[in-house]
Amino acid sequence: MDRSIIADVPRDKYVERCKQRAFDYLDRGDLRNAVASFVNNMNARPDCELPHHLAALGDLLLMRNDALGWKALIEEFR
Repeated sequence: MDRSIIADVPRDKYVERCKQRAFDYLDRGDLRNAVASFVNNMNARPDCELPHHLAALGDLLLMRNDALGWKALIEEFR
């Protein structure tokens, strides 16, 4: 995605879009793409990058195939 377009969207709206894309994957039972979508999209903006402790938790949840854990992580991210 063009960085200028990403930067033009207010942070709160951008975060909600990223969450919704990830939830769409989760609703289809596709944890791996939900994680990839959320992490890549959030890290595309410096003001949205996942903190290291959340990235580490996310790795553990993915290794455990814990879709509910990922859903909670995404829901609570601000």
